[in-house]
Amino acid sequence: MSVNEIDEQGLGPQARRSEATKRALLDAALADMEATGEASIRITKILQESGVTNGSLYHHFGSREGLVQAAIAERFLGSVTKGLAVFAHRVGEVGSTEQLFEVFRDELVRIGSPDVQTQRIHRMTALAAALPRADLLERIIADQGRYFDGAADSLARLQEHGFIRFDVDVRAFAAWFLGLSLSRLLSDIDPQLNPDNEWSEYTFRALVAILTPAPSAH
Repeated sequence: MSVNEIDEQGLGPQARRSEATKRALLDAALADMEATGEASIRITKILQESGVTNGSLYHHFGSREGLVQAAIAERFLGSVTKGLAVFAHRVGEVGSTEQLFEVFRDELVRIGSPDVQTQRIHRMTALAAALPRADLLERIIADQGRYFDGAADSLARLQEHGFIRFDVDVRAFAAWFLGLSLSRLLSDIDPQLNPDNEWSEYTFRALVAILTPAPSAH
């Protein structure tokens, strides 16, 4: 195999084909789950939609349940992973506490967008589906932990520069903030609330109170 056949992820042609097959199956399962729910997922329909053989499905996922669990796990964390990448990039450019708070202001706007609202519903339903499945719940907890670690790494660098309080547990803060973004669903579905105003403003005030460094003693 030549160097030119290796992609940037270190995968050769056969490995790329295998990943493409797995992705096609997962995308078909996600599309069906989105359209009609988990219970309606049928192996024959998935194979038709993905153009993949029955043997490949069982090779990659072991069973229908394995495919369903993989789709649920991706539904839960896929959007969070993308959001974290954008957040980490912006945080990496922060040069002051004030700039950090502007990043959080923008993040609160993003959290309120229609696309993220839909993702929030998907994540809540995915979590509900995972609760009675011990293996899937363990997988989601592990993936969630990696999100917390990634967010904490970004915030820890700001902490080292004195842009946020030194006594803040940045991993616990990441968990708290993600929990807040999920809880916004309760405001989203209440017609008497305007979460873009009340929820965002209260959340921003809490962020400022938690993260603002203590005044210098000098």
